[in-house]
Amino acid sequence: MRSSLRRQLLHLATDLSALAAHPDDLGHGFDLLTRSYATPVADAARAALRSDPAIAPLIRERYWGPWPSQPELLALPPQSLGHAYASWFADAGGQPLPDPVLQAGSEGDDTWLHQRVRHSHDLWHVVCGCPPTAAGEAAMNAVTVMQLRWPGSAMLLEADLLHRCLEGPTAGVVDVGQAVAYGLELGRLCAALLAQRWEEGWERPLAHWREQLGITALVERSPFSSETARG
Repeated sequence: MRSSLRRQLLHLATDLSALAAHPDDLGHGFDLLTRSYATPVADAARAALRSDPAIAPLIRERYWGPWPSQPELLALPPQSLGHAYASWFADAGGQPLPDPVLQAGSEGDDTWLHQRVRHSHDLWHVVCGCPPTAAGEAAMNAVTVMQLRWPGSAMLLEADLLHRCLEGPTAGVVDVGQAVAYGLELGRLCAALLAQRWEEGWERPLAHWREQLGITALVERSPFSSETARG
């Protein structure tokens, strides 16, 4: 085994071990994602996304529309995507994910892909009906595994499930295993989230977006439905 690969595996194992013990350890989580971007599996995932006919047009034009401020989004109709996103973001603490750190030599397509996924992460939470909780993040990791084949998301999912095995279920909240099952099914059925031009439909009802994506019925059966209804 090459020494560079051995070091990479040791670093990933350290991150996984820390996350299995403490799934909310954002430092190790971001570190794991960053390290995963340099793997051959990540190269294959990016190549598949670049060749996806639904996603390729956005990559070619480096699509990035306007993202209004939180007050502007909150001024939109209560049932709109923008209002729902701004409300969710406020409930989540208003902390956006940092831009990804890519390895030297990353091409423009790869940079756009990573930044688009990271910037849209919270919006995907809203569309998929997943709250900003440990179980909600586990569900979104599963969605990302299904739709992007991101190796970092697969490892985060592994840490989520390992923590569940070690610690058992937590009373009063959605079980992580159930959340993962929901996320995998959601990722399988949903139209490509990365292919959506969200910025052109902030004012559209969230329900219309879900219908367009083909996930209305599944979201209604979501294990988080009672939590999101309260929110």
